[in-house]
Amino acid sequence: MTESSSTLDAGAAARCTFRLVLEHDTVEAVQRTVERDEAVLRRTEAAGAHRRSVAQSLLELHAERATDAARDTARTLEAIASDDLDLIVSPSLPRDVVGRRHGAPSFLVARRDGASTSWLPVDVHNHFVTNEGTGSFLASELATPLLAEATARTGRRLRKGGAWRVDLLRLAHHHRHLESLGAAGAARPFAGIVDRGSTLWWFALDDAVDEASSALALYDARFAERVALLAATEARNAEPDLPRPGASWWHRECESCPYRVFCHATLAATDDVSLVRFTDGPDQTLLRAVGISTRRQLAAISLEEVAHGVATRDEPSNAQTPSGIALGRQVHDAARLVRRARVEVSGSLLRLVDAESLDARRRDVEIDFDMESYNNVTYLWGAFITSRREVAGIEDGYRSFAEWGRLTTASEAELFVAFFDWLAATVDAVLAAGRTVGLYCFWEHAELAQVRRAMSSGVLGLPTTAELDAVIGAPLIDVHELVTTQIQTAGPAGLKVVASAAGFSWRDEAPSGEASMAWYEDALGDDEVLARAATARILAYNEDDCLATRSLRDWLEGPAHDLPHVEDARLADS
Repeated sequence: MTESSSTLDAGAAARCTFRLVLEHDTVEAVQRTVERDEAVLRRTEAAGAHRRSVAQSLLELHAERATDAARDTARTLEAIASDDLDLIVSPSLPRDVVGRRHGAPSFLVARRDGASTSWLPVDVHNHFVTNEGTGSFLASELATPLLAEATARTGRRLRKGGAWRVDLLRLAHHHRHLESLGAAGAARPFAGIVDRGSTLWWFALDDAVDEASSALALYDARFAERVALLAATEARNAEPDLPRPGASWWHRECESCPYRVFCHATLAATDDVSLVRFTDGPDQTLLRAVGISTRRQLAAISLEEVAHGVATRDEPSNAQTPSGIALGRQVHDAARLVRRARVEVSGSLLRLVDAESLDARRRDVEIDFDMESYNNVTYLWGAFITSRREVAGIEDGYRSFAEWGRLTTASEAELFVAFFDWLAATVDAVLAAGRTVGLYCFWEHAELAQVRRAMSSGVLGLPTTAELDAVIGAPLIDVHELVTTQIQTAGPAGLKVVASAAGFSWRDEAPSGEASMAWYEDALGDDEVLARAATARILAYNEDDCLATRSLRDWLEGPAHDLPHVEDARLADS
């Protein structure tokens, strides 16, 4: 190993292996595609602001026992050698050429065992780590960040999704890096995550992750794989006649990867099965093991065979087992992958039900509603009324209930009270006229989560549980469920994706929930002209979200009838 050898950062073990190859390939340099994504930029800026806020808090709270290393390696090493510090904020660890690592945790926390001091890595992330549940986790406040002072937080569970798993791999990287400096100590390896709420959660890196291997063992295996690919890439850089190591395959990370255009074109040229969204590495191995390497081959698989495979999952498969049965036995959610492949191959959304069975769940008066939030606090409820049969006193059109001042738990709940009172009065008027009413939202879990938080606030004027159920219980229809139980898409069925495919267009050039957070900041800013424009932009965006859900019902009643059925798509392409 030479001083010129490349090293890998803390995120390498979680990133795509082929991306690593492309990043270090000097023989066939691939052009990067860099696009300005307002939502991504906002997430990046918010994460940076949170890290800076936590760093500042730690330095203020522990002025005598903390130091700011300011990402300076020499200052970091001097602080690590000190016996007078508990915290090293913004450290920078020296490059580990032998281990091929570089990186910098958000801060380091001292752990003392008698006269010896070791250091625990902590990273700050702008997402939550736990939810309400039945488990218990060690946690600290920023005022008492030492592991020895951590206490058990009961009634918690790790959040769904992969964010905290990636966090643990990064922390394992930092731990191994500290080991190379002799600064990790011999005690059980612990590391911490400061979440969006500034709670410091402690994890033993040798604990099993999801009843599988530990974070440390998983990191070691993944990092070794990536080091081997890096070495092979460097060898090819020196000897260009060698083949490029690794191969691309399409997965969730590709959506935001700067090499996505190159990889997608390469995979599309061979109709690669990984373009069916989304599978993981083991799924891809299993698909190819049963002879499926293209989207067309996957689309031709019998769904009946897949269902038989799922029903006989405990039975073994062999070379004579039909591919569909083997697929159902081995690949998670195989039937949905087959259906998505048929959408890819046919180039059209597909019906999951007969045309005459399509149900748009129409009502005499339809109220489409949507909310907007900032930092997980709702500041706007919007609704659009459409009367399919006239009701005296009910006016069609858009209504909004917004808070453009300081957001608090109380103001959020008071805003919901205003929205609910109007909604209840409207529903009562429709029912009193002998008409039917429907409330429609897209992905009800989001709206109902905000409702539950408002209901738990204790603010005066909130409805009782019975009153709430009477208004939004039976009339509530989740348009996401309405669509996905009847229509098959090529991938995730978000409102922007499905409504756009159905022909709806937003007035805004870049509509997204995350982008609207930036607009909200402008709406509260000192520039009055910009504030008025941002307020109008938010209201138009919210109104369009409401109209988009309505457009999906119109589409289900009309154009969706002409879509091919999922079984017909297989017959056409088998």
